Order: sequence, then C-alpha cells, then structure tokens
Amino acid sequence: MRRTSIWVIAVIVSVVAAGFAAYAGAATKTKKRSYTVTLTGATIGSHGNTGEAAYKVRSSLDGAGAALQEVKVSGSAFPLSGTDTVTTYYANGVAKAKDKFTLSALDANGISKINGSGKCVGGTRVHKNEKCKFTFSGTYNSKTTVVRAKIKGTDTR
Repeated sequence: MRRTSIWVIAVIVSVVAAGFAAYAGAATKTKKRSYTVTLTGATIGSHGNTGEAAYKVRSSLDGAGAALQEVKVSGSAFPLSGTDTVTTYYANGVAKAKDKFTLSALDANGISKINGSGKCVGGTRVHKNEKCKFTFSGTYNSKTTVVRAKIKGTDTR
C-alpha cells in the first residue's frame, strides 16, 4: 500500500512538473506581429522647446489605453524636428517608447503634418521585454493643439 501511494505521488508530481515546464516554455516563446495604433490627444503643457501631451489610444494588440508624452523640439523654423518619450497605460501593462519626428510647415488652417519613427524601450508585464519598431503619420492643429496620428509597426514579445 505504501509503495502504491509513493508511486501515485510520483506520477502526480511528474504531471504537475511537466505542466509547469510546458507553461514556462509557452510563456517564453516570442511572436512577431504587425500592429496599428490610433491616437488622439492634445498638449497639456509647454515650456520653451519642451512640452507634454495626453492621448486616448487604441491598439490592435493591446486594446484601449491612455498615454503621456514628453516632447522636445529642436529649432525654431519649420520644418521642425524633435524627439519624445511616450508612456502608454494598457490593461495588460505599461509600454514605453522613444521616437523622432518632423513637423511640417503650417497650412492656411494652422494644420501641420507629423511623420516619424521609433522603437519600444521597455515597460511592465507583457511589455517588459517587448521589442518593436514603428512609423507614424498624422496632423497637429496649432489652434487647438490636437494631435491625431496612426502608428504602424512590428512587435515581438
């Protein structure tokens, strides 16, 4: 009877260990995917050539979220170039990215086109070891400070 109990316990431990190994293996596999993100936001503060903006975000991979952006613009004549860092808050974790952009001259309505590219630089939970590259384009309304943009990229996590 005692040998049977030890055998049953050994089998259960083996099955549980195999299950954990399979789970760990599945958790460490990475998958490369294309994604899109749309965002709409506005400037919430500016100081000389730096500023902050807040966004409503919709990602094809992560769903709805909100983002905060810290912007630094170089130069004082159009086209302007700049860099920024963006922290996006999703239900599945926080994603961080850095990018470079160009802001074209304003048109007659005060609208400027934005184009740029960037990459992921860490985050939390599913975004912790995320690698991504992306490009984006959109518009900036100088009268309302509203930005509308679409991001396209590839993601590995």
